[in-house]
Amino acid sequence: MRRTPIVVALILLLLATVGPASMAQVETPVPSEPTTPIATPLAAAQPDLTDVTPLPLTGERRAEFEAYVAEAMNRLGVPGASIAVVRGGEIVYLQGFGVREDGGTKPVTPDTLMMIGSVTKSMTSTMAATLVDDGWLSWETPLVALLPGFAVTDPRLTPRLTVADAFCACTGLPRRDPEVLFNFASLTPEEVIAQVAELPLTAPFGEQFQYSNQLYALGGYAAAAAAGAAPDDLYGGYQLAMRERLLNPIGMPRSTFALEEVLASGDYALPHSVDLEGQTRPVPLLTDEGFVSAVAPAGALWSTAREMARYVQTELANGLAPDGTRVVSSANLERTRAPRVSIPAEPGLPPVFVESAQYYGMGWLSGSYYGQPLLSHSGGTLGFGSEVAFLPEADLGIVILTNNVQAGGPFALAVQFRLFELLFDQPPAFDALMGQFLDAQMGQIADLRAQLRPIDPTAVGLYLGRYVNPALGEVALALRDGRLVFDAGELRSELQPQLDDAGQVAYVFADPPLAGAPVPVTLRQGADGRPELVATVQGEGEETYVFTLLESSGVATPVPE
Repeated sequence: MRRTPIVVALILLLLATVGPASMAQVETPVPSEPTTPIATPLAAAQPDLTDVTPLPLTGERRAEFEAYVAEAMNRLGVPGASIAVVRGGEIVYLQGFGVREDGGTKPVTPDTLMMIGSVTKSMTSTMAATLVDDGWLSWETPLVALLPGFAVTDPRLTPRLTVADAFCACTGLPRRDPEVLFNFASLTPEEVIAQVAELPLTAPFGEQFQYSNQLYALGGYAAAAAAGAAPDDLYGGYQLAMRERLLNPIGMPRSTFALEEVLASGDYALPHSVDLEGQTRPVPLLTDEGFVSAVAPAGALWSTAREMARYVQTELANGLAPDGTRVVSSANLERTRAPRVSIPAEPGLPPVFVESAQYYGMGWLSGSYYGQPLLSHSGGTLGFGSEVAFLPEADLGIVILTNNVQAGGPFALAVQFRLFELLFDQPPAFDALMGQFLDAQMGQIADLRAQLRPIDPTAVGLYLGRYVNPALGEVALALRDGRLVFDAGELRSELQPQLDDAGQVAYVFADPPLAGAPVPVTLRQGADGRPELVATVQGEGEETYVFTLLESSGVATPVPE
């Protein structure tokens, strides 16, 4: 549903929680050397777990952990989850819970494939680090040297942006996911490059955390180019580089970017989201997979809890795979973790959660858990949610994969922190915040549903037809069996009118994966008197997309199934 600040902080899906910033130009790039983490003193009331050895996940602690997982799944409506825990270089816990599809009977196992979303990001930067090790690439290699068509709107900044900068979430390029979401069916790496060249810079370079899936993807494609990918096959070259340089050496043969391989495996979960009533519903698999594939290096990998545990083992061993193979040097692996930009704290969050995610590096959030250094990253597609986190000094890590995006985010964080609480003998703290999340979610659903009104065919009749936006392409608005349908090709949803407290009418998306998204749609007449659709995206600031009329139908128009 519409997310309160608490919900945004809990979910951390793709990690975009910053406000707008003014356009700015810069003269110098971010320093190429890694930044030393800034120590943040803990509040006096907090424990200090520095140098404390975690307890084993056995006996009553294991039973309590599993009971918590099952209860949290039930409370949040998570159909299925798989969890791995790594401790002391070994996988000490590996378990599947629930089912692959809501209402189905096929169980989720540790080998069930799910999309890991933005957890892919750290794996992409690690692949790039292997190229730096081999001298095929430098962190300071300009992006334009590898992607000749690359540019940003500041011509002075374009030649200075490096491969490392593409991964830092600190270039001033804002988050603009609608450009990907509405165009994913045909989006190529070359078109992603073209998108980036048109997006305005909204913050000074190196000074503000701003999450760009497009630019991160280009960092991955630049690395692929350095590895020998043909200019017209950057996507294929990226997949090959990830397979040869990361997945195979770590021992992750089933992890893949290819949907046909996922389907052929027979053991995969289906993605889920929620509708306006808060009910869990499946998301079309091709829609979910297609959206992230458009920016594959930023979030398109399918994997399993078993294989992701091997990735965490490799991270905890500073670049050594579980079989002892050196995958990446510890020095260049450390570069991927080094803070590049601070992450603004959500007001009102307890210190333990603020301190857990203070900085962004190259696909990793860095912070601490009561004095224990913590590295983590969440992932969210249109229907999957994930979390990977580890405490390097405690040699402890966890992987959580789920097949529900809205519930999966808070569920994964709840499971992560409950594990830490149990193994460091701490009282439960996250569960109270989970209760606030549930209360807020139910309240938001109730408030929104109370404001919904039936469709007035007379009021919307003028606006039926085909529209276009320069950035998002064509959409259609049609009446079908009394339902107002917004159709963008692969994306389609019923629009329901919402009457706010000021008496203004906006239309909200009712069907997954767009249901409840903070993107109200208004119907209006433009300056020339012609009908327009206006979608306002509320995220990093507020971005407005105006769709102008191409062809009016003016009648109730059927929408094909």
